[in-house]
Amino acid sequence: MDIASLLLTESEEQSANLPSWNFESSVNPPITPSEIPQLPSDIIYQILRNFQYCRSSLNKFLQINRTWCHISLIFLWSCPFDVSLKAKNSVLLIQTLLSFLSEQEKSELKLNLSCYELSSENSITYNYLEYIRVFDLKHFRLSILHWISYLRNNKNEDFFSDSLVVELNKIYNDIPINYSTVNLASEIISNMLFKKCGDNGLQHLIIEYDDIVTSNYVISRNIIHLHNDLSQLVNFDFHYKFERNFDKNLLINRIVEMFENMKGFVKNLRWLEVNIEHEEHRIPKVGKALVEFIEEQKNLEVLGINEFWTYEENEIYKRICKSQQKSLKHVRFYEMCNFKELLKGLSECNNLVTLEFLGLSKYNSNIILLKDELERKELSIKNFYTCEAITFDTPEITKYFIQIIKMSNKNLETLTLTHITPDIIETLVRFCPNITHLSLFFTRHFDLIPDLLSVLLPPLPLEQFYLKIHNENSESTIYTQDYWNKIAISIPNSIIHLGIDFKIEKNMLDMFLKECKAKLRTISLFQRYMLNRHYLQIIVQYAKKNNNLLKELKFLWDPKESGFISNSNLEDAKKYIKVISKVDPFNKPFYDIKLNIPHKKDQLLMSSFSCKKET
Repeated sequence: MDIASLLLTESEEQSANLPSWNFESSVNPPITPSEIPQLPSDIIYQILRNFQYCRSSLNKFLQINRTWCHISLIFLWSCPFDVSLKAKNSVLLIQTLLSFLSEQEKSELKLNLSCYELSSENSITYNYLEYIRVFDLKHFRLSILHWISYLRNNKNEDFFSDSLVVELNKIYNDIPINYSTVNLASEIISNMLFKKCGDNGLQHLIIEYDDIVTSNYVISRNIIHLHNDLSQLVNFDFHYKFERNFDKNLLINRIVEMFENMKGFVKNLRWLEVNIEHEEHRIPKVGKALVEFIEEQKNLEVLGINEFWTYEENEIYKRICKSQQKSLKHVRFYEMCNFKELLKGLSECNNLVTLEFLGLSKYNSNIILLKDELERKELSIKNFYTCEAITFDTPEITKYFIQIIKMSNKNLETLTLTHITPDIIETLVRFCPNITHLSLFFTRHFDLIPDLLSVLLPPLPLEQFYLKIHNENSESTIYTQDYWNKIAISIPNSIIHLGIDFKIEKNMLDMFLKECKAKLRTISLFQRYMLNRHYLQIIVQYAKKNNNLLKELKFLWDPKESGFISNSNLEDAKKYIKVISKVDPFNKPFYDIKLNIPHKKDQLLMSSFSCKKET
């Protein structure tokens, strides 16, 4: 089997221009020229880590010698099913996995695929399953669907060319016909995979809802009864959504059973995210099973959950935080409102770094914070993020945000706030002098913004500042040049990255930047209407004025692909600004890049590799 065809994306295949090389020929790899330096395997491993996301390079390294081949396989097979996989290559990948099935499993599969003329696969030399570290169930099932459609289309290799998701449109009509077959094939192959790679160190399991392919089958029997197959698991992402046409109680019971079984053998998670979209939000049975599962973990660092339990269950947060008191660092809530019990629990976590709210439920009047109830309690958080938009405004929300700010005090360095009042700004001024990364989203109090910022910003040691003002439909008479100049003057000299997400005329933006005393290295423009040559020219003039200190300009869309700015304008601008690209989310949490969890099994694999000199 051609490794380039199996593991490269289409674009990589075109650029790599690799010679055809049989997968099994790696037993006797090409002769290595004598001038190639012979390095220890651990050094080679560190080198190849820099290419772990570049499959074209890794495929070239396969052909150097046996050691380079084995270590390249670590990275090539660590996560075989992901969003970058091409539909055509996914078929080859499934065909490879078929070789690992037992004769009984193959017979069962052939019985149900006999009408598609399922051919027997050749045996293969390497146990690729032992390299797998990450298993994404959604993209695995997509690959199964494409493989079955490939069989139904008489093995036409030209049928696929694009990504898994894009190519799904071509076989949309096949889905109802193939659904039961997809379920069976997925269960047989994934069950085999879990058994054979689990003991070797499957570390990250992703179960993500997909309304077409995954559906309620995501909680299948073989997922529920994994037993010891996931004893090495350190990351578990579970994102699910209840559909109206399925038995809600059945699905809840399956989720509960899954967590109850897993708590017996999964003990060393460092990253756990459980997000279930449900119209009632609160699912006490799931909440109970989840809390018991969390309590079994020995060293949980990242936790993202919904508030599944009822308001009356006051001890839940205390139980969670007590069980992970020393290890918990990052907490994310997809839906919650019980601030009182949350803050009481989090104040017991000694090493908490990040608190993030992606969704808030309306405040319950029965949850009342008694005076001095949190007196002398502190939060160790350095990063506080709130959801993109809060659709309701109550005094209680303001009160609890103020409480979080007070409890964080001088620890707070990164703040993304989408619910802003004058009282909150006053609290920040009094309690948080060390903020370096600040994102503010104003949905009200528009006339007060210049005065609020002139008090808040100047004393802060800010490096990045993102200002969003929802002023598209607001009264335009208040947005005078003096209004914008007052904001510009308040921006401290220490800022090197400025994000602009508000409606401002181009001539006023020109004056705004002239009044700003900071020597900016990066400017991010989040408004769509700014993606044109007029605003580009304003930024170029700013760069010229500041001796080309500005290195990056980012727009909401990639200007090379949008068509709103000509190539000649872009080329002229790049004489003064090195990078002009698409803007990144300004308020993206720092920990969104997965933790650098060591692969213990990799070292074991490497120790078994031959490090003898290749000739």
